[in-house]
Amino acid sequence: MQLGLRHLSLVLILLLSFTLVFQNAVKSDLPLSWDVWYHLRISRQFNQGEFLWDSGSFGPEGRPHTYPPLFHSMTAVLFRTGIPPETLARVLPAFLFVISVYVLYILVREVFSESIALLSCFLASVSPILLDRGMSYTPEVVSFIFINLGLVAFWQGKWKTAGFLGGLILLTHGISSVTFFSVLFFYCFFSFLLLKKNYWKLFFQVLIISFLVSSFWIFRAFTSHLPYGGMHVLSYYPQKLGWIQTVCALLGLTCLSKDKKTIFVLSYAGTLLLLSRNPVSLPYRFVEFLAFPVCILAGVGLYELTLSKKAKYFLILFLIAFAQGYWYTEKYQPVISDEEKTAFNWLNSTSVEGHTVISEWRTAPVLAYFSERMTVKGAYEFGAFMLGERTEDTKLFYTEYPDYIILKYDISYVYYGIEEKKYYLKPPFDNVYSTSQTSFHFCRQ
Repeated sequence: MQLGLRHLSLVLILLLSFTLVFQNAVKSDLPLSWDVWYHLRISRQFNQGEFLWDSGSFGPEGRPHTYPPLFHSMTAVLFRTGIPPETLARVLPAFLFVISVYVLYILVREVFSESIALLSCFLASVSPILLDRGMSYTPEVVSFIFINLGLVAFWQGKWKTAGFLGGLILLTHGISSVTFFSVLFFYCFFSFLLLKKNYWKLFFQVLIISFLVSSFWIFRAFTSHLPYGGMHVLSYYPQKLGWIQTVCALLGLTCLSKDKKTIFVLSYAGTLLLLSRNPVSLPYRFVEFLAFPVCILAGVGLYELTLSKKAKYFLILFLIAFAQGYWYTEKYQPVISDEEKTAFNWLNSTSVEGHTVISEWRTAPVLAYFSERMTVKGAYEFGAFMLGERTEDTKLFYTEYPDYIILKYDISYVYYGIEEKKYYLKPPFDNVYSTSQTSFHFCRQ
């Protein structure tokens, strides 16, 4: 492919990546994801100098921070610009998604070729599951960048760089860390087994540097238990990875041979496929990372079978995927309505700081962010102590409303909104705020 055409193709792919995500940033004043509210609240606490203790959830006593701190530290620094946090969370995902696609380009170009890299990035930019995650301002999107950069450094034998990036991954996102080190391990294992190439020294050098970089945090913040998020049936994979990506990846498998780059991409894909079938911890999250090697294999398949001498068809595919991507992302809406936001702000302006609020777990991080009041279950931080007990107590409270749970958590307000109405009857306490979607009930003893 000619140099000018390659550069134009890359620019078009990155433009596609940016616009597919950014178009949703201008549709609403609020970010689109649910978990972004937890991360914004923690980042706000970091900005206020609270680095070790989460005083915004798990009321009334709070809980220690055990979530990796790098993302929240970076966001806290951005808060100093004066840009509203919700605006940051709306705008930055588009830039992070572009960077993650570009880093994938660097990786595939290094391992395979520039033409395959362009095709792989093009398919990644319209992969449904990558768009799902790309819409969110979360640590996982940042870890996409670190993981593929770390794989580039490992491929090049730059153990210090790979180790440093491994440390950044450990400081960013737990499941991303499992992904990165598992891929490296199996790549070393199969390279030694099938190609008689020994990368174990490099692997352990990377491992040691990674743990040294993250040691100030990692030795105090192991989670108390592993969350289980449910394993999807196999038909879920092509739906979320993309049917075109999946079919082309299967075609790409037929084009591989027994060499270093084949061992690499199969180790990348096979490890994540295996992890996505695990019965322990959030298996569906590993499908998000699986999208990268699937797109690499799909790029191999497209190049070898159809496009090695027919670059003009790339423009046709680009236009189809461009339309498909816009159609897919059009469905995205914020998880919070204006009415809910108004209700949470009302609580912030009306209640006394320190009051504890009880709500369903999906409501809790959004409510805590806007109201700046502690929730019984702050949501999302799976390693927090007594999480199971608080979950059961929340369900029991909304079912029977026993007084001892009010006393146990020093509850002042009961929230009854969209999520709570799905499962429970209206609370039998004084209604102090009410709209068609929301209400607060005062129950302080």
